Amino acid sequence: MTIFANKALWVVDLDDQTDEDRIFGHAQAMGAEAVVIRTTSDRLATSMARFQAAGMKVYAWRWPAVVKNQGGRYAIDEANFVAQTLIPAGLDGYIVDPESENDEGFNDWNRTNLPIPVAQLATSFCQIIRSAAQTGGRPSFLFGITSGGNYPATLANLPWQQFVSASDAVFPQIYWRARDRHEVCKLVRDGTPGTNFTADLPSWRAIAQGKPIIPMAGEISCIPNLAELTAFAERARAENLDVMHFYVDDTHVTPNLCAAIKALGVPMV
Repeated sequence: MTIFANKALWVVDLDDQTDEDRIFGHAQAMGAEAVVIRTTSDRLATSMARFQAAGMKVYAWRWPAVVKNQGGRYAIDEANFVAQTLIPAGLDGYIVDPESENDEGFNDWNRTNLPIPVAQLATSFCQIIRSAAQTGGRPSFLFGITSGGNYPATLANLPWQQFVSASDAVFPQIYWRARDRHEVCKLVRDGTPGTNFTADLPSWRAIAQGKPIIPMAGEISCIPNLAELTAFAERARAENLDVMHFYVDDTHVTPNLCAAIKALGVPMV
């Protein structure tokens, strides 16, 4: 039986002791029950025990490449890395992020012009990870999919069915503030949680196959008014979504922000 972490802190880089100490401190201050760390982080495998000893699950995430040797880790190589390195090290789950910018980049899964069809690639990718968790004796291993905003409604060629069928839950990125390529915080739509729930949630419910929907708030270090977090949590609960995740840990995260997330009081399920 898969156990969901009611609050989880998502992490981009965990590459040295300073990163690990900051992330660990923020996760504890937020009352996080899990951290979700990119597979490209150098210390992921060796830092798991510290977080798990403190009662936190450790999940991994990444956007796997669909084009070989043009950037990122190719999907099958990523799946094998998770299966052969991270799961034996104690990984509690994996969440795939099939990025799609409609630019046919190395990680754009919304395409039809690849030697291996994306649906076939997604099926193989999921099977490798799920089979490794099963044979490794990890019945509570979490597999999930995350992606941006209302992508399920706009990216018809992305293999949603294959990813969702293999998933225990889906994780829509309901961001109302986010950093651009220059690390400048920008509004998403009108910059309110309510507008983005209304715009994004229907497309995820349409593909979720009845599986749990876990909204991701972001980007948290861009939020100037902590009342926005309360608005996010209230809308999530109004939608009967009691489990919430938060993106992303960085050096801009403050003690006040951590305390505000902890105070949300996400109920146990």
